Amino acid sequence: MTSTTDELAELTDLAEPTRGGRRERALRFVGAFVVGAAVASVLAVSAVLAFEAHYAGRILPGVHVGSVDASGLSSAALAARLRASYQSLTNGSLVLQAPDGDRDIAYADVGRAIDAEGLAADALATGRSANPLERIAAEARLVLRGVTIPARTTFDASRLEARIAAVAASVDRAPVDASLVATSVGFVPTHGAPGRAVDVTAATAAATAALGALDLPATVTIAMTATAVEPAVTDAEADAAVGVAQAMVRDVVLSLSDGTWRIGPATVTRWISFQATPDGRLEPVLDRAAIAVNLKSVAKKIDRAPQDAAFLTGKGSVVVGVDPAVDGRTLDIPATADLVAAAVLARSTPGNGTPAIVPAVAIVPPKLTTEQAEKVAPAMTRVSSWTTYYPIGIKNGYGANIEIPTRQIDGTVVPAGGTFDFWSVVGPVSTAAGYRQGGAIINGRTEPQGALAGGICSCSTTLFNAALRAGYSMGARQNHYYYIDRYPLGLDATVWISSGGWVQSMSWTNDTAYPVLIRGFISHDGLRGYVTFELWTVPNGRTVSFTTPIVKNLKPATTITQDSDTIPVGTRQQVEWPVDGKDVWVTRTVRDASGAVVHTETYYSHYARVDGIILVGVPKGAISPTPGAITAPLPSPSPTTVP
Repeated sequence: MTSTTDELAELTDLAEPTRGGRRERALRFVGAFVVGAAVASVLAVSAVLAFEAHYAGRILPGVHVGSVDASGLSSAALAARLRASYQSLTNGSLVLQAPDGDRDIAYADVGRAIDAEGLAADALATGRSANPLERIAAEARLVLRGVTIPARTTFDASRLEARIAAVAASVDRAPVDASLVATSVGFVPTHGAPGRAVDVTAATAAATAALGALDLPATVTIAMTATAVEPAVTDAEADAAVGVAQAMVRDVVLSLSDGTWRIGPATVTRWISFQATPDGRLEPVLDRAAIAVNLKSVAKKIDRAPQDAAFLTGKGSVVVGVDPAVDGRTLDIPATADLVAAAVLARSTPGNGTPAIVPAVAIVPPKLTTEQAEKVAPAMTRVSSWTTYYPIGIKNGYGANIEIPTRQIDGTVVPAGGTFDFWSVVGPVSTAAGYRQGGAIINGRTEPQGALAGGICSCSTTLFNAALRAGYSMGARQNHYYYIDRYPLGLDATVWISSGGWVQSMSWTNDTAYPVLIRGFISHDGLRGYVTFELWTVPNGRTVSFTTPIVKNLKPATTITQDSDTIPVGTRQQVEWPVDGKDVWVTRTVRDASGAVVHTETYYSHYARVDGIILVGVPKGAISPTPGAITAPLPSPSPTTVP
């Protein structure tokens, strides 16, 4: 029989093995659990992957966008369904209430619609977290409870702003400044007007908020608030400027010791304009260019050419004294314009008077000063002279056309380095000056009264030869159409001014260190006239020599008779004398006191042949008209070398 004690002992002996088995069983349970959990995870992941693979590229189940079930749809299909479901969002318009009337902007014009592409992208991303566990939880929630993405609109904000800005631009009105208008009696104010400006920013913000609402009605009114824009220059400021303007519009007086010149208020008015200052006043502004233009007219009266010193002569043209030189002057227009502008602007300040303005002038010294003339006067002597005979008659205005320019030239002083030009000294010819009709060569024939001042060439040829023989540097010169035997062969000098403006002058330059006094004399012996020019200066030792004229290509002239019914029947009258045609060369050589050549030139003259004409008087009607050509005068070549 086994006792209780023995049983306990037996149990005690079995206790240690029994505890070891329980740990093993626990370990086996934990291992089984881990394995089971791993298997479950693998199965869960596999299930998720299979689920996602099934909905690859499609929206997960349980996703709604607004009122549209998006489950299982592709993003493109959802976008299309959204556009169809919310098509009404493009219908309607904004009404902009402007001060001058309403303006409509259609929803479609600014692209208002459901944000189909954006919402479709949001729906496709729903439930697709990057974390697998979160993705599993999100997908489970979608299946069990679903999710709704609120619908939203989209529109072109830049186009909306541009449309509102365009409406505002049509509503905005720039303010009109008050101003002053120049009239014949001064300045008159013109009234200004306020403008208005729409608050584009506020209107755009209100329109943007409205277009974002899904339940927007077909018509939404947006108030465009316009504020008044005051002009920079008010009527009161323009009225105040009138007094300033009127004070400025008075005579402008320019004064020098020998004269006063005025510019009237009407002209001054045209110089003045007004501009607004930052504080709203009208400030006078003067047009300097306009002042300068008006001063050009004044300059014609103020400007004065300098007068060279002149030599006083006594018996035999001997220089006995000097007539003092006089400075010239010219108006400095830019500087004077500044003085005038400053004086006129000063009148805008109350109490400022209007004193005469001393214009700015530049002194123009004479080429021959009094001191220079006085220095050389005692040594002045005649260095050259030439005289030409002329018959006093119809061809030279009975001597007037030669004598008038001679008197004008007499006493002329050509300073050292100066140039004598015939027409510059003689000036234009006119009947008022005493000139008469005289002879001219027209179409190769002599016309006794063919031109005003005809015969003046006797004056120019005589002075040309005097200067030529004094050894000066010669300038412009042209021979006559045919040779006139009163002149040196090959050394005549014609001058003329054509009706077309062509000018032939005679000129020479004083290329010495001393001034030259020109003396001109006229003498008569019955119907014979003589013109003489003398040149007086300080002798420089120059000597002048000429070659014997070379004559070639001689073309003898003849005399022909012509019937004429303009003279008495049976009478004869010679109207043209024969002149042989020829080419002539003459060379001049000028040497200084040492014998060195200073000048050498050859003058070439081509003289045309002119046949003499004797008219024979016949009865009226006895002449048969025969066509004939009129030959233009042959041009004379420029000086050239001897061939």
